[in-house]
Amino acid sequence: MELLLGSHVREHGSRVGRLAGFELEPANRSVRRIIFSPDGDLGPQAATRPLVAVSLVHDNGEIELRPNVEVAPLPAVPDVVLLSRATRVRRDGRQVGRLTGIEVDVADRALVSVHARAHRWSRRSTLAAADLDCSTPGEVRARDAGGTRAA
Repeated sequence: MELLLGSHVREHGSRVGRLAGFELEPANRSVRRIIFSPDGDLGPQAATRPLVAVSLVHDNGEIELRPNVEVAPLPAVPDVVLLSRATRVRRDGRQVGRLTGIEVDVADRALVSVHARAHRWSRRSTLAAADLDCSTPGEVRARDAGGTRAA
């Protein structure tokens, strides 16, 4: 399931806001909650829903939430990272751009990949989650391949 920041979020058939971010457990790279707000920005007006509340993502990116989802409380974890438009994405020590969205495996809430873009007119870069280090708040780093260069 592909979730793009800024996508419309619907609940009970009406729009409740735009997707503003995600809560991620960096230890196992699983997405806990989605964050949305009327203007698509983080702030006091933002609301969260567990990922299992997402029932459908339309072709145009619009997200449908299930009403009244009975979900067991999420277990406590030592660390949660917030991913939003302000999150920088880096590869090989260089900034690729800012986060524009993620792809999630619905079955186990696992992060599959992240999408980034340097600016509005640039192409979108996709990085596989297996190569990512999300331990630094505000930044997602693609791990180096581990190769060496001879001088």
